[in-house]
Amino acid sequence: MPTPRRDLLLDTAEQLFYRGGFHATGIDLIQAESGVAKTTLYKHFPSKDALILAVLERSSLRVRQALEAQAQALAGTGVERILALFRDLRGMCEESDFNGCLFNNAAAEFMYSNPPIRALAAEHMQWMLEFLERLLAEEGFETEAALALLPMYEGLLTLGRVQDSHTAIKHCLGAITALLNR
Repeated sequence: MPTPRRDLLLDTAEQLFYRGGFHATGIDLIQAESGVAKTTLYKHFPSKDALILAVLERSSLRVRQALEAQAQALAGTGVERILALFRDLRGMCEESDFNGCLFNNAAAEFMYSNPPIRALAAEHMQWMLEFLERLLAEEGFETEAALALLPMYEGLLTLGRVQDSHTAIKHCLGAITALLNR
C-alpha cells in the first residue's frame, strides 16, 4: 500500500537511478537524499533489487498512462497521431537532466546479472510495441510498421543522451510519414 514515505523513497530512488545509474547509486545515498530512516527503507523494500523493480514498475505505469492520454487526445488524426509521439520526444530530449530511457538503462546494466529487472524492462518494451501496433491499427495502418517505429522511438531516446536530437527527430518524422503513406 502506498504511503508518503514509500512514495518519497521511490521518487528519490528513481531520480538518482536515472541520473547516476542503478549500480552506481547506493542505498545509503537514497536513504540520505530522501531523509527516510534506513529501517523504514528496508521495511518497504527488503533489498536494492526490490526497490529497483518497484521504481521500474511505477515508472512503466506512469509512461503508459501518459502515452495513452496523449494518444487518446489525437485519436482519428491519422499519421499525425503517430508523428505527435515522436515530436514530443524533442522536448524530453532537450531537458537538462535527460538521460535516455530508464528501461533501456536498466536492461543495459542488468543484461546478464538480474533476470527479473531485465524481464521488466523487456515487458515495458513489449507494451510499447503493442501500443504502437494498436495506434497504427486504429488509424488504418499496417501494424507491422510498429517494428520500425519502436526502434526509431527508442533510438531517439538513446541519441538524445549524447547529441542534439532535433535533426534526428526531423528525419524520423520524414521516414515515418513515408513509411505510413506508401
